[in-house]
Amino acid sequence: GQHNVISIINLLTMTGNLAKPGCGPFSMTGQPNAMGERFTGGLTGRLPFNQPLKNKKHRLHMAKHWGVPEKNLVTAMNSKNPGYAVGMMERALKGEVKAMFLVYATHIDLPDQYNLVRPALNKTFNVVQEIYRHAPNNLYADVIFPAATWGEVEGVYISSERRINLCQKAAEPPKGCRPDMDMVIDKAKEIGHLLGLDMKKILPYEKKKDGFYDAQEVFRDVIKASEGTDTDLTGILEVEKLDKETPYEQLEELRGIQWPAPTYETAKKGGTKRRFMLQEGAWESKPYGYFRTNDGKVHMKFVKQDYTNREKITKKLMEFGTKEGLYSIDHIDLIKQARDQALTPDMPDEEHRGKKWKDVPKDKFPYWFGLGVVYEHFHTAKSNRSPTTRRLVPEMYVEMHEDDAKDLGIKEGDKVRVVTRRGSLEARAQVGTNSLVKPARNNVPRGYMFGPWNLSVADSADPKKNKWLANGVTSRVWDPVSGQVDFKKSAARIEKI
Repeated sequence: GQHNVISIINLLTMTGNLAKPGCGPFSMTGQPNAMGERFTGGLTGRLPFNQPLKNKKHRLHMAKHWGVPEKNLVTAMNSKNPGYAVGMMERALKGEVKAMFLVYATHIDLPDQYNLVRPALNKTFNVVQEIYRHAPNNLYADVIFPAATWGEVEGVYISSERRINLCQKAAEPPKGCRPDMDMVIDKAKEIGHLLGLDMKKILPYEKKKDGFYDAQEVFRDVIKASEGTDTDLTGILEVEKLDKETPYEQLEELRGIQWPAPTYETAKKGGTKRRFMLQEGAWESKPYGYFRTNDGKVHMKFVKQDYTNREKITKKLMEFGTKEGLYSIDHIDLIKQARDQALTPDMPDEEHRGKKWKDVPKDKFPYWFGLGVVYEHFHTAKSNRSPTTRRLVPEMYVEMHEDDAKDLGIKEGDKVRVVTRRGSLEARAQVGTNSLVKPARNNVPRGYMFGPWNLSVADSADPKKNKWLANGVTSRVWDPVSGQVDFKKSAARIEKI
């Protein structure tokens, strides 16, 4: 995925399709508030405002605004976190991680559920901060903190066009449910006191009469700390000072402000519509030139695709999730080699295509199985509880080419099992573009089959009862730069049920 993104950006750059109307790449974050999470430092190796933790200048900047000793950030920088989310689960499985705090996401977003994630969660002490009573995380929770959901909280979020939007409170949360922000602040204060830190200086927030913290007060602190960075928002505070409009009032009036907004004038017009190539206009303290690089020039990274040792390397990658005691974090050199050569962690046994499904050996996987999304459902099947969206796409399905279905002996509407090296799922066969199985929208090529991961119902801790759990079949091999896993394609065989 990383190489695909780099190649797309290279193409847009070489053809001049940047910083102009109707073109240019969006952020690769999936949905709001993914950019907001990164903006505020939600990644272990990053500080807020697109600043790397390893840069001392940035560490000193954030230490000043956060009110923490810079040495604490150095300690965080030197902490080892190999493998990102996958590595965390592998270390839990090895007994090195003892506890987890799960908030804002569900564990079934992670790969290799049957061999890695769920066995790991069975070994750790898990605190879950959750809005849904039936959420998959709760199956493994030792402690549950009930959280308020959107519409019950106020705050801001950032969309893919860098637009900061206002999330307005429409109703009070149920008794005992609190905003995520409030619970994080309270837990941070407790941890800080245990570490001997001055938490009144670091988190000087007091609860309002309604028992909640003031989200706008926290947002003002975020704005102040952004000063001088490439995401500078301090123009919003200038507008508040001169025009007596609060940050939230500005966001509501303008229907969002795009960062950066470093000056009064920029904030008043809704922020910066397009970045780079001098699109930001007059900004004296701008920390970069035409582009966000040290010399202000665009730096293109070319992708080398080397298949010299493809079979040997891929064979090793395919062992993760199939051999007990084999962990990717112990073979990072192999992971990097696969990344540098742009290799996939799985390969189908193409010589077994064309056979009836019964004739394919149990240890062979002739087809590509791709995962993606459908617009009727969002992420991990909560929308499947709604009668309307369930009627649109009522069950897990797998799309296949007519010729592949004929070769396999699979007919339209048959129940099938998709089996990979790591697990399986059950689905309804959707054959061709005229299929009556909903939604029948893709014209898949021969040798490739497609299914959505949006229907990953995981209502039971017993893997055998989760027949649609898409990430039970995926590889855990991750990209050493982004930490992202190659979810989208696995080698598979198809069995008729």
